[in-house]
Amino acid sequence: MTPNVGIFTYSVKPRGSVVHAACLAEALDAEGANVTLYALAKHGDDFFRPLRSRLVLLPAGPAPAEPDRLIAQRIAEVQAGLRAVGARHDLYHAEDCLTASALVTSVPALSPIVRTVHHVERFASPYLAACQQRSIEASDLVLSVSERTAREVAREFGRDSRVVHNGVDLARFDEEPATLPAAAAKLGLADHDLLVLSVGGVEERKNTLRALEAMSGALIGNARLHWVVVGGASIWDHSELEKRFDARVAALPESVRRRVTRLGAVDEATLTWLYQRSDVLLCPSLHEGWGLCALEALAAGTAVIASAREPFTEFLDRGVACLVDPESTVDIQGAVLALGADAGRRAELAAKGRERARRFTWRRAAVAHLDAYRSLLAEVRPPNAFARTFPESLLSVAPGV
Repeated sequence: MTPNVGIFTYSVKPRGSVVHAACLAEALDAEGANVTLYALAKHGDDFFRPLRSRLVLLPAGPAPAEPDRLIAQRIAEVQAGLRAVGARHDLYHAEDCLTASALVTSVPALSPIVRTVHHVERFASPYLAACQQRSIEASDLVLSVSERTAREVAREFGRDSRVVHNGVDLARFDEEPATLPAAAAKLGLADHDLLVLSVGGVEERKNTLRALEAMSGALIGNARLHWVVVGGASIWDHSELEKRFDARVAALPESVRRRVTRLGAVDEATLTWLYQRSDVLLCPSLHEGWGLCALEALAAGTAVIASAREPFTEFLDRGVACLVDPESTVDIQGAVLALGADAGRRAELAAKGRERARRFTWRRAAVAHLDAYRSLLAEVRPPNAFARTFPESLLSVAPGV
């Protein structure tokens, strides 16, 4: 049986769950599934890269500043988009709590809903917490991208989830782009300069301020080092943290400040080039669902510094990466300086890392998803009762909307 699958994501920007949705859709398509990827898109926005599977963009309006209003609006936009395009699938797969919350009241009663959980959020807002709760408890099948996430789902929501690890496209990193991307050209790197890359923007869970403190000392200690931070296309507002980051960079000595660059969101060609050109990926996150950038860096042949905690330790060890205490500025800085001074160690980690990345393919992930889909579709079961009885007052309209 070849299932007809609709995959849903909240954005066209290259955040982790959006990248996962795109790569999974293409891999499923290559395995013979009939797949359509649905993504919310503001007027004039395109998907962050060309897609080798069917893509439908659902219209999204300007974002309200207040988080509850924003999520309520986006849920309504997914629901309206589904009605407008007349989507019909054997099963519906949501990559986030926003689209899942829209699906549980929009799809036919007997159509199963799958929810991939990347990481469990700690929301202060009761409304946002209810969105997350509903998206997990009301789905017919829950998948987690890591063992850590699966344990969080079980602890917080009492749901068992099947672990399907992320994949990586090794072919993406086999050849460098024919031309230097414009954003990369602006960095002005000399051939002998050492590039440290961080992916994911400026966020609390990415540990960016502590990474800045560590990198400030490393940049003073090694004049060849440059640090580039890319990403930041998020549905959440991180502007206050970004202001603090930029203010701390502005206060650095000029000789150090000019070697710190925050690029923001970049296209995939630029990000691929940055992975390939970088000597080190620095990812000392406090909380991740999987840590896709670390796997992509391995595939690109880039030495990795990552947190010595889950989920990184599910696919990294000290043989393929430098693992650090993410709460120790001294540990992070020491790792950067040590790798910056040791080309042989960087080369050793790059070679072993590339080999480790070969274990994690999107084809492998797609086959696991198809197995889960077919098992779900073969079940004879009533509609998920929780999905039909969950109190609408918690989700249908956010406070003040």
